[in-house]
Amino acid sequence: MKKEWKYGKPSKNAPVTVQDAIRLRRSIRRYTGERIPDEDLEKILDAARYTPSPENMQMYRFVVVRDDQETKNLIADLAVEAAKETFGTFPAELTQGRIWYVPPDRRPWTFTEMRDGSLFEYPRYADVVIVACASESFHDAPIIYPLNLFGSICVGMALMKMWLMATALGYGAGYQAFPIMDPRRNELIADRLGIPRSWHVVATLSIGVRGEERMIGPSRLTLEGLFYKERWGNPYVRKAFLEEE
Repeated sequence: MKKEWKYGKPSKNAPVTVQDAIRLRRSIRRYTGERIPDEDLEKILDAARYTPSPENMQMYRFVVVRDDQETKNLIADLAVEAAKETFGTFPAELTQGRIWYVPPDRRPWTFTEMRDGSLFEYPRYADVVIVACASESFHDAPIIYPLNLFGSICVGMALMKMWLMATALGYGAGYQAFPIMDPRRNELIADRLGIPRSWHVVATLSIGVRGEERMIGPSRLTLEGLFYKERWGNPYVRKAFLEEE
């Protein structure tokens, strides 16, 4: 059966493959404000349970912020504040060079929203904001598993599982580190949500009914540009491109 896509959303009669979800995944920053059915939300959350971790310690926890609009607003305000600090000091030429794939008529508008932070306030309008936490000390393992090498990576894999599941179900999602990358902002969120100091807020993921159409996305590097075969500097060449012997 031929797949039909509208706004990056699969039709009801078109099964979504893993490859479909990977290629369709986009950072969605506009939401309609509609509520996701509980059964769909639980499918998205359940995907995170299958995230691998060393010794199956599962050193990740998640706070699901859905009904507390004040907390969503706080997360959005912190993201806007951080974006202003980050992009507000960049010359237009530098940032516009990085967003070359955005159509020329939209580029000034996108750059303006990056500089004033409004591009990143979408947690305010999402149905759910997932606050992801990791730890390197809650477990009883005889060795330390550094947060930056294990906990954060496991959280990243869990977020991507939920992101792909949301995409497969036709919803939008957007990852953010802006609200938590500064230690002071990180503590504000941790204090508000009652997160103990043995756990570290690593990122947020906003999920909701998508309110925008996104283009397929910028071109990606080729396999040969990303992968080396056997040793550094020896490009991996796809089978189709290999010369016949």
